[in-house]
Amino acid sequence: MPMDWEEWQKSRQKRSSPPKNGGGDGEGPQLPNLSNLWKKFDRGGGGSMPSLWILVIFVAVIWLLSGFFTVEPYEKGLIKLFGKYNRQVEQGLRYHWPWPFESVIKVNYTQTRQFDVGGGARGLEEATMLTGDENIVNIQFMVLYKVDDPVAYAFNVYDPEKAVRDAAISAMREVIGRNSIDGALTENRANIQTDTKETLQAMMDKYETGVSIDNVELQDVHVPADVIQAFKDVTSAREDSERSVNEATGYRNKQIPDAEARAYAIVAQAQAYKAERVNRAKGDAARFLALLAEYRKAPQVTRERLLLEAMDATLPGAQKYILPGDGGRGVLPILPLGSFPSPPAADAAPEGGAPQ
Repeated sequence: MPMDWEEWQKSRQKRSSPPKNGGGDGEGPQLPNLSNLWKKFDRGGGGSMPSLWILVIFVAVIWLLSGFFTVEPYEKGLIKLFGKYNRQVEQGLRYHWPWPFESVIKVNYTQTRQFDVGGGARGLEEATMLTGDENIVNIQFMVLYKVDDPVAYAFNVYDPEKAVRDAAISAMREVIGRNSIDGALTENRANIQTDTKETLQAMMDKYETGVSIDNVELQDVHVPADVIQAFKDVTSAREDSERSVNEATGYRNKQIPDAEARAYAIVAQAQAYKAERVNRAKGDAARFLALLAEYRKAPQVTRERLLLEAMDATLPGAQKYILPGDGGRGVLPILPLGSFPSPPAADAAPEGGAPQ
């Protein structure tokens, strides 16, 4: 505790007064007379320097030596003059005016810093987020970043580490709010990480924090325990719906090609029938024109030829007799012209028997 000045003066006067009864010095250690010592020192008088001044000089030297500091190769030294940024120094042994004039802040600008969101005591509060389709999901993720601008990192934000953490949570909430719960749980995780990194970097640039975001990694995405059963029911219903849609799509994909094939076959048959009919009509017309030309050359012969061809076409399997002139006017003349065909085997008499 500091000594009471009045008590010390009384004690000094008591010790400096002549002893009673002509005795020696007073009891206890004698403090020097400071006024006399100062006068003696001021006149350049002899004698050793007082111990108080030695202490003052020693403290002053220690105070001046406290201004030396070392900056490592992976650090930047930021000098503050009366609490305000003054200059930046590189690696090596450096000096600044000791406190309270100047002070130094060392910033590691090569270290990759990281933090996890969603763990610890505040994990549930930080990790609970709302998706774009209004589902609750718990997300745990990790952020890796470096200090890109040491001056901005140290002086533009009061607590840069907390600022980066709060901004990361805000960026993740924003990105999750643009995605469905299915995308967050399954196929869209990579896009969520990329979008969160870009959003967080934009926020850091806007706030001028001097931070460069290296990566954002999703570690765990799951629904809260209180809604797991309801989520399972919804997922099961969605799977049933998707299965029904897939079955209907498969049936459609099967029926459409079959219908297209049948339609193509019908069209092909119709085209073939059309071609056949057209070609036949053209052939009939050509044949008629050819017959007409022959008929004009020999009408009688052509008429008889047409008659014979018509009879042959009308009775293709019958035996025909042609009687020229008047031979065919009666029926009897044609009876003995040829033998009748033998009777069928079923009408023949049995072997060794007489005909009936």
